[in-house]
Amino acid sequence: MTGAQAVSTASRAAVEIFGDDLLCSFVGGSYARGSDKTTSDIDLFVVTARSDHDRERIFAERLRDIHQAAGLDFDHCGEILTLDTLNTLLAFTEHCITAVPAVQRSACYLADCPLSVFRKGDVVFKFLTDPKTAVHDPAGLLPALEARAATYFSAWPMPRVQEHKGRLRLPSGSPQQRLAGLWQDRDATDSWTDTPVGIGLERWFGTALATRSEALYPGNPVNVAPPDGATCPLPVTAGTALAALLSAQCLAFLHTEPEGPR
Repeated sequence: MTGAQAVSTASRAAVEIFGDDLLCSFVGGSYARGSDKTTSDIDLFVVTARSDHDRERIFAERLRDIHQAAGLDFDHCGEILTLDTLNTLLAFTEHCITAVPAVQRSACYLADCPLSVFRKGDVVFKFLTDPKTAVHDPAGLLPALEARAATYFSAWPMPRVQEHKGRLRLPSGSPQQRLAGLWQDRDATDSWTDTPVGIGLERWFGTALATRSEALYPGNPVNVAPPDGATCPLPVTAGTALAALLSAQCLAFLHTEPEGPR
């Protein structure tokens, strides 16, 4: 199976598995840009009407099988979001950057921290604004979503190259380090989908974000960034404005159970 055949097979799998619940799907990344290599992974974006973890898991496993059959790299099952979760995540991201422009210069973004809700929102906005192939949009969602992404990047230009990617340093013994370690351990087990790059993304990017938005309090935007764009500044002295705002968008502080309710 070639990479191009794998893209078509993956797109058809989304239609087959999610059925009438599939509102929109497309492939982005290198295949859409025409810059794919022999082992490039398939960046698949899926929007559904409702969450169905069983079908999401079936799809994730099918996508992994397709990658393996084609000899492609595989490290995540794409973006599988309900429409409600997608809208909540985008609204939170818009709110976050308005309240904390400094997040652009923090490790949350520059070091591509997997715990950062803002970083996740940025990934999704980029998916929506970038080239697409294998588009399936029965609900007609894409034009409005693409316009929203264009408006976002017009207001908040973001560096495309994250200068500290792969060099993230989390505080030793911190909730962030423990949670990141938990997800890393799951990668090699049957629970590999039970992370924020897997299935059930409403657990991390759903209703809890509405409450977290309240912590992004109104007032003067925080523009002073941490001194080191590769090092997570949390936990730090209580009462520090930047720390409080960054913690409001950190997955390590979003749930009573760190890995999210199941």
